[in-house]
Amino acid sequence: MKVSALLLAASMAAGWSSLAQAAGCQYDMQCKGDRICQQGQCVFPDAEEMAEAGGPVPVPAPAIKRTPMPPPPRGCCTVAGKLKLSPASASDTSLTIGDACQGLTNSGKPVPGTICN
Repeated sequence: MKVSALLLAASMAAGWSSLAQAAGCQYDMQCKGDRICQQGQCVFPDAEEMAEAGGPVPVPAPAIKRTPMPPPPRGCCTVAGKLKLSPASASDTSLTIGDACQGLTNSGKPVPGTICN
């Protein structure tokens, strides 16, 4: 009885090791995207291989165009509406939207508010 159990365990171990080796890909359709199966591994094809196979040659991605930073906010939203910034607030370049500011009415009266565009 012990010998048959030992033989069963040995054959199961041999079967599991062959399954572990076969866990990779067997054909290209098992690989995601443009990758192909080579020697059980999904890899990206070389540009020369793609050209020889008649497939599309990978094109380098275009450079990302950077948009310029928007101008700093120049309005102060108050209970009286959107007002121009007071000279003290206008010269502070570190102000961002939502920061406290002083807006000036047409008559020059300062009104507290928050920075807005």
